Amino acid sequence: MEVVLEPVVSELVKGLLKILGSNEVRDFARQLVGGVDSEIKELENKLKIVENLLRNAENWQLVDKRVKEWLDNLQHWAYDAEDLLDEFAYEALRHKRKAEHQASSSRGFSCLPASFSSPSFAVQMGSKIKKINSRLEELRQQRSAEHEFQKPSELPATNVAAPPKPEETSSVPLGQVYGRNEDEVELLKMVKSGANFQPSFQLIAVVGVGGIGKTTIAREVYNHKELEDIKFDKKAWVCVSTTFDVLTISKKLLQQFSSSVPDNLNDVQVQLKEAVSGKKFLIVLDDIWKVEYIEWEKLKSPFAAGALGSTMIVTTRHTDVAQTIRCSHTYQLKLLSDEACKSLFQEHAFGTGAAANADQISISIYDRVVKRCKGLPLAAKTLGCLLHSKPSNAWEEILESKIWSAFDESDHILPTLKLSYHYLPSNLKRCFGYCAIFPQDYEFEEKELALLWIAEGIVQPSNKQLDEAGEWFHKLCSRSLFQPSSSDSSKYVMHDCVHELAQWVLKESVLDLSKILLSCQKILKRFVILLINLMTTLKKINLKLWKKQNV
Repeated sequence: MEVVLEPVVSELVKGLLKILGSNEVRDFARQLVGGVDSEIKELENKLKIVENLLRNAENWQLVDKRVKEWLDNLQHWAYDAEDLLDEFAYEALRHKRKAEHQASSSRGFSCLPASFSSPSFAVQMGSKIKKINSRLEELRQQRSAEHEFQKPSELPATNVAAPPKPEETSSVPLGQVYGRNEDEVELLKMVKSGANFQPSFQLIAVVGVGGIGKTTIAREVYNHKELEDIKFDKKAWVCVSTTFDVLTISKKLLQQFSSSVPDNLNDVQVQLKEAVSGKKFLIVLDDIWKVEYIEWEKLKSPFAAGALGSTMIVTTRHTDVAQTIRCSHTYQLKLLSDEACKSLFQEHAFGTGAAANADQISISIYDRVVKRCKGLPLAAKTLGCLLHSKPSNAWEEILESKIWSAFDESDHILPTLKLSYHYLPSNLKRCFGYCAIFPQDYEFEEKELALLWIAEGIVQPSNKQLDEAGEWFHKLCSRSLFQPSSSDSSKYVMHDCVHELAQWVLKESVLDLSKILLSCQKILKRFVILLINLMTTLKKINLKLWKKQNV
């Protein structure tokens, strides 16, 4: 299934129209020679035509590759146009501020760079705008020549208001667990069988697809009351994720046994060996993506000193990992039953603030919910969050969305997550897609991400831009796209599947190094504009003070 590009392009087009409509840009364009003003007006008119085309394009890109390709090309054009118009708007504002200063003082702004509003600048800018005009016209004609977009009756509009990781995990229980009693019993038997395992500790691997609940079942076993009889002397939980680094993992383990942790591997492992020597331990290494056998041998070496009955549990998506580390037991976690999926879905779909009541939902709708979730707990939770704010009469329309039929079984990203993304307002789509820059398992603070959105221009400059960014942040949290970190209450993380979704959304733009470098240039330009504004204001204040003193 292809990425839904329309909302991203739509937001870019809105931003371009906003720049073109500003007084500074219009006034500056009129002053330049070389036909810049007419090119600006032509660009604005064409953008308005394209904006109308976009209203219909989003629904048909799901099933028509030609629409997807057209939107993809339009997105690349929009980024190029944004860079050019940012440059033009910067020069327009700089020119305006310099003119205001020169009108209030006989002295020039000595610190300002030389003016770009020369004939050569006008000719160069006019030529550049003409080129992007031509490219846009080619795109418009290409789409018109194919056919008019069909009327989308199957999908609801995406510009409606939204309702109010791999992740870093911990051993702390998060809530009720559904449909895992049998799995729990089997894993507990395996742990208890460690008393007969020689010569070293036993190793249990829990294997399953992302979002199936490997971390959840490991957490249930880790905290189970039945294991109190075994009396583990040492317990530890570490989230490994995509990078298997022996020193990092060893230090995280030692931190749970000792308050003093050295920096080099030898000292860390010596202390680990001393900490577990003759002791019975239970260790969980959660979410291992890949590991080399030699590296695993290094990691496990201190734990050979543990007492009989010691156990290490690893969770992974890949059976290759379990084979590489030569597990004593490999437990393949199965999909949730339909009843368990339904119960988990109901927990998140109903309750305080829900737009629908459970007694309003028919059995057939529940059947379709279960079908969509495909036995994945994360899917049930995400779909429940999505429908929590939707009235019951909208549920059927959402469940019949084309997103489901266009899903490719080889795609690793849950269609439920794609549906949640599809129903985000366009501004939140850009915010979420930007999070693809974060590495897997990265923990971030609200303000950190808000400032990045502002610097990137996703949140438009205003007196309340930080508040607005914070509001958008919490809307993404309400959709379970961001989750509070279990290790630091001030930070947030993305689940494995959610992180994959973010990369899927903007892999061709946000993750492009050239785009990141261009973003840095834009941030620098905006800083210069702010500096110019500040200096102009200070000059005006000084001039007023001087006039008062000389009256």
